[in-house]
Parts: sequence; structure tokens; C-alpha cells
Amino acid sequence: MNVRQVVQQAEQLMEQYLDDLKTTVNIDSGTYTKRGIDRVGAYLQERFQSFGFSTRIDRQEQYGNHLVAAHTGNAPQGPRILLIGHIDTVFPAGEVERRPFAISQQNGRHIATGPGVLDMKSGVLIGLYGLHILIDAQQANYQSVTFVCNSDEEIGSPSSRPLIEELARQSDAAIVLEPGRAKATVVSSRRASGQYRVEVRGVSAHAGVEPQRGRNAILELSYQVQKMQALNGTIPGTTLSVAVIHGGERMNVVPDYAYFDMDVRASDQAGIKAIEAAMSGVVTQKVLDGTQITLSGRMLSAPFERNKRNAFLVQLAREAGSELGLNIEELGSGGASDANNTAAVGLPTIDGLGAGGGLAHNPGEYVELDYLPTRIALLAGLVEKIGDYKV
Repeated sequence: MNVRQVVQQAEQLMEQYLDDLKTTVNIDSGTYTKRGIDRVGAYLQERFQSFGFSTRIDRQEQYGNHLVAAHTGNAPQGPRILLIGHIDTVFPAGEVERRPFAISQQNGRHIATGPGVLDMKSGVLIGLYGLHILIDAQQANYQSVTFVCNSDEEIGSPSSRPLIEELARQSDAAIVLEPGRAKATVVSSRRASGQYRVEVRGVSAHAGVEPQRGRNAILELSYQVQKMQALNGTIPGTTLSVAVIHGGERMNVVPDYAYFDMDVRASDQAGIKAIEAAMSGVVTQKVLDGTQITLSGRMLSAPFERNKRNAFLVQLAREAGSELGLNIEELGSGGASDANNTAAVGLPTIDGLGAGGGLAHNPGEYVELDYLPTRIALLAGLVEKIGDYKV
């Protein structure tokens, strides 16, 4: 397809796109707001069907339902392409009432704001509209496209990961629609993400009468916090952050229990092994006799590492971008996404094909509206090139 024509078509669809964006953003759909997520999924199901997709609902009890949309292309021997975009957000119920979808000018930029507008309801719609343009032009040069809208990515995709892995094993390439950092960026690697807990058990005692009989769990824990944090910078590609801490119940009691939770990131498997070994070594170095220290937890995702097959998708994105006058910048990210899950089963993957903007997970989250037609055209161009080359 002529890429300029694709941009023009995307521009003509902007009013419809923004109506869809407003509707979906104005539904509270935090990960634990199942009713809202299911409303967003039902709305998107109708939109996919109107664009010629078949759909099914993967029903969930604890979390929101997952939507799976599929389209059969014009190339029976072509690639099977998997697109992924999540419809949950990090915001609680009631957030929409406090700050609904809005369009404004800010520092010379034309932006949209609202809960989940960037991360990632705009990205889901970029995928939908990019595919719609290809299908409408009869340029669906792939065997099939499967589009997963999952409901629990913001907490690590506990219920959707098996579904994503199953579909990934049946696909030839994956495109994940997490936000782009700017007009001309894609993401080609992400760190693995893990959660770990250090617990200290001490001995309680009366804080005023005989404190010497106690073994203060908080005191020991404070030493552990410092030693864990000191691991930062010692192992390439890893970071560790003590994020939650708890200890003590009463003012007049020497606390006998305390814990902290850590967020741990690693860029590759070697880094995972090294940071886990280092953490295990730290908890053997107690300062207070009579205390017991335990470490628990695990990595929740595998690293999405840059490799030759993933790099080939980046090259195709660069080719598509070049036709749009863009110099595509390749980025890595410390945050995990469903790209980690597709890459973990060996599927060539590219991420960051969503909208440009900033401040994800923040009340100031925004999307750069002027970028949207170009981002839609970039997605359409990438899908077309994957079909031409068959990854």
C-alpha cells in the first residue's frame, strides 16, 4: 500500500477513533474492576466484528474476561501474526469520575488524557484501526491475525499468560501494543520482573521492663534493607528496589516479626541467576544473634532479550517507518509486558507499537494526538512487511 494513503485514511478515521477512545477510557477498568473490564471487552468485541473479525470471549471468574479476535487473510501460506493489547489499567474504580477523558492543548501539544488513555487503550485501537485499513484495502497479506485483548497485564498476566503462550506457539510473529515513547520508537527488549520477600523473626519482649531479652526484628530488617539495596550496580543489567516494608504491632513490645518486599529486574538469564545468588548470600549475613532470616519469591516473567529474530522485526519496522519519513529508534525497557511472555516461548516479538505520549501509571498520563495517524500507518506497514517476508 502507498503509506501516504494509509496516513490519509487514518486521518479520516480520527473522529471515529477518538469516539472509541473516549468510550473505552470513560469506563473504569482497573485490573480488579471486573465489571468495567468486561464492559470494555464487550464494546471492543462489537468494534472488531464490525471490521470483519470473528471473536470469542475467554471467560474468567477472578479477573476480567479476555477477548480474542481473529481474521483470515489473503495469503494461505503467509505468516500467522499475533497482536496483544491489554484493557486493564492501574487505576481504581471511581477514577473516571474524577478525571474523565479530555482533549486539550498543553505546551503546544494536542493531547488526550484520562485513566489508561496511553497504557494502553489507545494502543489497542491503533492495532484495530491499522488492521482495519489493511483489510479494507484488501492488503491482508497474511495467513491469519489473532488479536488478544487481555484483562490482567498490569499485575503480570496471571490468568492470560497460558492463553498468550498457547497462541504464541501457533504464531510466526508477535506485535505488542504497549506505548511508544515518542513518534518514532519501538521496543526490542525488556527486563525480567520478579517479586521477593525478606522476613525476619526475632524475639518479643516488654520494651520498658526487659528489652534486653528481645531480638528486634525491625532492627535486623533495617540492616537487610541496606545490604540488599547495596547490590544495585554490582551485577550488570539488574536492579533491586525495596518497595514495601512492615514490622511491629505495639509501641511497648520489641517486635518479633518484620518483612520487606522487593522489586527485582534483570535483562537476561545470567543476571537472574547472579542476583538471586547475591540475595541468598545477603540473608545469611545477619547482624543480631537470635534472629532468623528467610528469602522467598521468584521472577514473574522471563526477559525479553534482543536477538536476531526480534531484530529482524525491528528492521521491518524501520523500513515501514522510512516510508513514512521516520527514523525509527530502537529502545529497551526496564518494565515487563506480554512481550516477555511471547518471547519466552521463542516467538519473534516486537513491542512499543502503541501510541506516543507519557506519564503512564500517573494521573497526568497523556497521548500525543497528532502522532496517532502516523502510528496507525506504522503498525499497518509493519504487518504488511511481515506478510511480505514471512518471518
